[in-house]
Amino acid sequence: MRGKVRTFSVAAAGALALLLAAFGGSAVAKDRNRDHIPDRWEKKFHLSLKVDQANKDQDRDKVDNLNEFQEGTNPRDKDSDNDGVPDGREDADHDGLNNMGEDETANLPNDQDTDNDGVGDDQENAGMIASFDGTTLVINLAGGGQVSGTVDANTEIECESEDQHEADDNSGPGENSGPGQATTSSEGSDDGPGGDDDSNENENEGNCTAADLTPNTPVHEAELENGVFQEIELVK
Repeated sequence: MRGKVRTFSVAAAGALALLLAAFGGSAVAKDRNRDHIPDRWEKKFHLSLKVDQANKDQDRDKVDNLNEFQEGTNPRDKDSDNDGVPDGREDADHDGLNNMGEDETANLPNDQDTDNDGVGDDQENAGMIASFDGTTLVINLAGGGQVSGTVDANTEIECESEDQHEADDNSGPGENSGPGQATTSSEGSDDGPGGDDDSNENENEGNCTAADLTPNTPVHEAELENGVFQEIELVK
């Protein structure tokens, strides 16, 4: 009798292991290329499930696929709502920063305050570096205009990738949802051109220098006080 119980226990354990393996495989399959875009959405718009699609832009509207997913727009259509305004020029969250600007500066297109610091995305001095002469930094703002200030020895300069930034901020909308809460690159697809945790974020603090302040580098945020940049966060 003891032998039969042992045999049954082993068989039950094996069945449980198979069940867990099957469940785990199904969960992973929802985002097989790990680009933070659900497979179902990528299938709907005929995007590759094997190659990271997050930073690709098949319709060339200056908005990558991850942002199209977050905005609820069509990654195969430059003007998803047919209102005569390209998707990149739309302002999904009405924060004064259009979707193209949000994409370039790694801000969320459906969140007026991506980093939840009480300052709207359009007020973060986000944009592109225009010039840096070793002392004065000039930024072309994503919302239009320029801002300039001094960079000194106390200026904290950070670098993060766009994927890191968006993964930090993403919480995951439904697979077929439109604008709402967001879910945050690789080459090698025939589709066309194209998260870390708190501990990793802390490791990234101050990990860049003034040498990284090169023209056309995207700026996620630049804190300016009395004409001096206190903190500059770049997207590299």
